[in-house]
Amino acid sequence: MKNYGFLQRLAESFPYERRTTTSWLVPASIGVGVGVALGVGIGLLYAPRTGEETRERLRQGADRVKDRARFTAGRVRGELESAANQIRERSFATSNEAGQSR
Repeated sequence: MKNYGFLQRLAESFPYERRTTTSWLVPASIGVGVGVALGVGIGLLYAPRTGEETRERLRQGADRVKDRARFTAGRVRGELESAANQIRERSFATSNEAGQSR
């Protein structure tokens, strides 16, 4: 009798066939596609607004996101300019101190 470990005995008790990538990828892709199609279809059936109203709301949401992005970019730009100025001032102060100590 061979001395098998627990995992070896467990692996041998369940038949397992190694699958190729295509043997599971195609069915999985089909399943995802069907799920997406059903989700979109159900969403359209239960949509509380018309297409025009929905597009307008999406446009307004996109405008809000764009405005927030511009505001944030401006704020970050200001902070970066401030940090750059501080670094420049420190650099000039350090170079002046180094020039005076010679």
